[in-house]
Amino acid sequence: APLTWCKPPPGLLKVNCDAAWSAQRMGGGVGWVIRDSFGLLLCAGGQGNLHGSSALMMELLAIRHALSECANFSLTDVIVESDSQRGILMLNDRALVDSDLEGIVFDIRQLVASLSRVSFVFAPRSCNQAAHSVAGFVSKQGGTHVWDHLGTDWLFNFLAADVNLRIRY
Repeated sequence: APLTWCKPPPGLLKVNCDAAWSAQRMGGGVGWVIRDSFGLLLCAGGQGNLHGSSALMMELLAIRHALSECANFSLTDVIVESDSQRGILMLNDRALVDSDLEGIVFDIRQLVASLSRVSFVFAPRSCNQAAHSVAGFVSKQGGTHVWDHLGTDWLFNFLAADVNLRIRY
């Protein structure tokens, strides 16, 4: 597997998802970043103040949030990347779905049915830094955040590193 983020093929968008979870708080935040085949940001966002009983539950919530944004924005042909290997195995029917996750997985399957082409791919943490930074940000800030293609300065630096762009100052 590649060690850095890779652009999706033409005609597909890449949706990176990640979660930040705290066992003490039994919750955290989720983040997602959607980019096109040039590696350019279409939109990013996330939500803090979410309740989750496990890191895996939060990772699946991140995917559910991201796919519901895809449905909102009519982004129908997507590759969903997550650094949750177990979550991806479940969504690809390669692992049994834990009973406490069945509702979230059901929601994800409903969203997939409303889109055209969706694939779920495991990506190591090193390929998922932008979504990781968004999840960390929203779990600290709380609330719901969405950024358009301009993003924010701190996010730009992660996106730029992924496509080896020069950093703007």
